[in-house]
Amino acid sequence: MTDAFTESLEAKVAEVAAIEDLVQRGLTAREVRDQLATSDRALYAIQQAAIQGLRPGRTWSEVGQLFGRSHAWAEALARGRSSKRRKTDHAAESTHRAGATEGHPTDAEKPDQ
Repeated sequence: MTDAFTESLEAKVAEVAAIEDLVQRGLTAREVRDQLATSDRALYAIQQAAIQGLRPGRTWSEVGQLFGRSHAWAEALARGRSSKRRKTDHAAESTHRAGATEGHPTDAEKPDQ
């Protein structure tokens, strides 16, 4: 990272930390983190596209080496399977309790025998 970016980020953190009102400090911290998360997702997409662009004619190991990382890292990022993938890749709703779709009661009691 550039020194200017790092200095700017550190200054923002110090600015937020200096807010005296705890509620306002917490709200501002959340807002800044949301902004960082949005930028992080955009940078992830840029990095993913770069890796995908470098892949033709190269092995995953070669692509990983270009970034100082492993073949597994390069492949996972290119396929969107890394820890930074978009939240929309996850299930939108929770899954049913095991057994609920098999006719078992959904409460904590045992089924009739």
